[in-house]
Amino acid sequence: MSVFLFKLLPKAMISRLVGRLTLTRFSKLFIDWFVKKYAVNTEEIEYPEKGFTSFNHFFTRTLKNGVHSIDKEKNCVVSPVDGRIDEFGIITGTRIMQAKNLDYLVSDLIPSDCHHLFIDGFFITLYLSPADYHRIHSPINGKINELIYAPGKLFPVKEIITRSISRVFARNERMISLIENEFGRCAVCKIGAMNVGRIAVNFDTIETNRSMFRRGARKVYGNMAPLVHRGDEVARFNMGSTVILLFEKDMFAPMQLRKGDHVRMGQKLGLLHMKEK
Repeated sequence: MSVFLFKLLPKAMISRLVGRLTLTRFSKLFIDWFVKKYAVNTEEIEYPEKGFTSFNHFFTRTLKNGVHSIDKEKNCVVSPVDGRIDEFGIITGTRIMQAKNLDYLVSDLIPSDCHHLFIDGFFITLYLSPADYHRIHSPINGKINELIYAPGKLFPVKEIITRSISRVFARNERMISLIENEFGRCAVCKIGAMNVGRIAVNFDTIETNRSMFRRGARKVYGNMAPLVHRGDEVARFNMGSTVILLFEKDMFAPMQLRKGDHVRMGQKLGLLHMKEK
């Protein structure tokens, strides 16, 4: 399907319909087809005693103990997901690279006055394929100071789209968690996409694609900020998409990252550095 046709499709309506269908018992009939089409590694799956009750139940599956190993190196930053590294690098002033010759503003991605924290920082864009595990974990130790929900479009995040349509990640529906520790702040940006029925977090009731939050929402937790450890589950995609990590300037030193590499949740991405005062 062409990029032009994707623009014309009623993406929000289709996504909500698909999201509702994946919750029905009938939808579990598509699980076997999906496993074969996308070559899902079934040996890693933790199967419920009574089986999956719906396609969404399968899609948000947990994996067996030991599948993921959380890197224990001091001050380590780990991948929050199983996914592919699509882009990474320095945030050029306030601009983040989406693809070659396409970028977007941090302030568009994070519609909050905290966006200025990430000027000249570092970003990593991680794409989750349909076959991947779709739970999201904390990349660092810290406390979740803020949660931002920004309604938006639901463009697909396939490569043909991200290389053709500007500002896709900043235009799509998204949920952003700000995690803080002694090194600085990290934004975990969970990007919605076509057929992503809902993005939900473990520590709050705010969810995407719900009428009560249609205009967006923002919570600053203050003294009630949830504490998380590296590798703790913090959110999940009900159908899949993209996670973008942002780090403050001079806070993060990446290891040797390569575009196109597939990483596992818990795998080392780099180290945190104490910023010079």
